[in-house]
Amino acid sequence: MSELNHCSICGCALEDEAECYEVENEILCQDCYDNETVVCDHCGDRCIEQNAVSDENTILCTDCYDDHYYRCSNCETIVHSDDTYWRGDNAYCRECYDDCCDGGDYINDYYYKPNPVFYKLPKEENVSFYGVELEIDGAGRYDDNAEKIYDVANAENDVMYIKSDGSLDEGMELVSHPWSIDFHRKKFPWGDIVRKALSLGYRSHNTSTCGLHVHIGRKQLGYSYEEQEEVISRIMFFFESHWNELFKFSRRTA
Repeated sequence: MSELNHCSICGCALEDEAECYEVENEILCQDCYDNETVVCDHCGDRCIEQNAVSDENTILCTDCYDDHYYRCSNCETIVHSDDTYWRGDNAYCRECYDDCCDGGDYINDYYYKPNPVFYKLPKEENVSFYGVELEIDGAGRYDDNAEKIYDVANAENDVMYIKSDGSLDEGMELVSHPWSIDFHRKKFPWGDIVRKALSLGYRSHNTSTCGLHVHIGRKQLGYSYEEQEEVISRIMFFFESHWNELFKFSRRTA
């Protein structure tokens, strides 16, 4: 005679294996399965409702919550790590961060775009200007850390600002104003910035999240719209013709 199973929630005896439902390594009866479990919005697996983490809009199993989410320190809404904003050790949703942490913050919104400041060396003429975005990750989206990097970068000139980026796990994006190539090479304090970021625990090279982006103004591709479009077409053709080589050079995944 086989041993009886009992529902982990209500305790009723389950004589037939067909009556047993396993959720979170617990055996449940049909009624408790239907009424006492919920589906995790992240992984799609069922979990016991009393073990779930939830707010008005989101239900999560504990594993998904621990691995991918935070609660807003102000409104207690569940926020995905990609959409979390930090001030010190406190996590915020976008709305509460804007409302509670405005003023004096160093990590700007992803869509923040100040008026560009163009830099070139005194004797340079007819130069092209390039803006650089350097993503750093691994040591937190903390305003205190951003302030330290910001102060190093802008010790002599207003050369850089900092933004949040949802593609990063625990980091931020360092964005330069448009500079000429020579100004980037000879005047921009990249060495000091990188050393400060490393000392705080950030990494960019050999991560699975970070990228380095270089921007050039459209006006620098030609004097007319037609000339600009023609240059853009040639750039696209170059990428398509040398995709495999550029793919290796980028060190990105597909």
